[in-house]
Amino acid sequence: MKGAGSSLVGAIDVGTSKVCTLIGRKKGPTIEILGLGLSSSRGIKKGKIVDISQVAEAVRESFALAVDIAKVVPENIYVGISGDYVTSMNLESEIFLGKNGREITSKDVARAVEGSRSKIDLTARKVIHIFPQEYLLDDETSVVDPVGMVASKLKVGVHLVVAQENQFQSFVKVFRQAGLEITQAIFQPLASSLAVLTPMEKEMGTALVDIGGGTTDLTLFYGGSVRYSKVIPVGGEHLTSDLAIGMRTYRDEAERVKLSYGCAFSSHIQDDELIEVRDLGSSSLKTIERKYICKIIEARIREIFFLLGREIKSSGFFSFLRGGMVITGGSALLESIADFASSFLKLPARIGYPDSKNYVGMVQSISNPIFSTACGLLQFAFSGKSERKDMVPLFLGLEEKGSKVINWLKDFFMMG
Repeated sequence: MKGAGSSLVGAIDVGTSKVCTLIGRKKGPTIEILGLGLSSSRGIKKGKIVDISQVAEAVRESFALAVDIAKVVPENIYVGISGDYVTSMNLESEIFLGKNGREITSKDVARAVEGSRSKIDLTARKVIHIFPQEYLLDDETSVVDPVGMVASKLKVGVHLVVAQENQFQSFVKVFRQAGLEITQAIFQPLASSLAVLTPMEKEMGTALVDIGGGTTDLTLFYGGSVRYSKVIPVGGEHLTSDLAIGMRTYRDEAERVKLSYGCAFSSHIQDDELIEVRDLGSSSLKTIERKYICKIIEARIREIFFLLGREIKSSGFFSFLRGGMVITGGSALLESIADFASSFLKLPARIGYPDSKNYVGMVQSISNPIFSTACGLLQFAFSGKSERKDMVPLFLGLEEKGSKVINWLKDFFMMG
């Protein structure tokens, strides 16, 4: 597949609560952010597409806003894919190179990695990525890159990410209905990791937690590779729903209260602090204790981190997470959430922001955890081959002719 090179790239992150589009191009060692578009997401529940037309309209709105600011139309479109229809697993595959052994070629490595597909039933499932974790020569020597070494047997451990075929096809249809062709789809946690994790954190062992609107993505890194990933169908939208019910108010009011007054630790809030909230069914305001609001939030946050802790422990990598936990996504902005995570899971935790030194242009606008996936998609698009040696992304069955925007959009902005 043709890489992005020095071309213009559109990065689109479709979530349960928002659609974010960034348009960027390579500028020296950095990426120049030319345009940004945000729209409210519609037609998605818990990361699953339930109304293709509504999602396509939200994608079109976000993309058009970004193009209107950038005044250019990107040639390539990179998109993030996630949701509880995306699953993953660790597999092993091996090939024999002859009794006396021989030098290993890049084709041998590719054959060993691809052999992992035969280990599982892929009926009604679409392979998104195969991430090599480690290579083993003759069952003894573990190496990072086996090309050029001599062995009689090559074994590889991989992390395989797959999606339900029907949901994947709906995902592709969304973009085509929006007038866009996907260049490549990337697992959202992978994209986020490129924006917020350092190579050292990936090497020493770190849990990346991306709390979106409908889902929470967990990805564990160790030794520079993906070791475990899981999509949990609970996210920031559940906090909003809980507040709307608990305060007897409208969802948009509950969202405002969450963003303005929410806190993951209710014990941090003074007993006498009061806020005004619109009452359900009327235009009048009522007074509610902020501590009560934060107790509602804390209960749901506790559930999310309980589920995360259970997944981390079942993965077998808890003791390897010397880099602790990095929390990103929209709900990472919730007051004291890193403190809660650290206290609850007994791991050091921090909030993950896109690193501003990697970007120029609209840097202040993207210095927010909600842009982690979109920034990571740009990082992926412009990363060199050497930077991708720990991942084998797969082109997702789309025609290999690059991404393009349909003519009506170019005509609409009079740039064609």
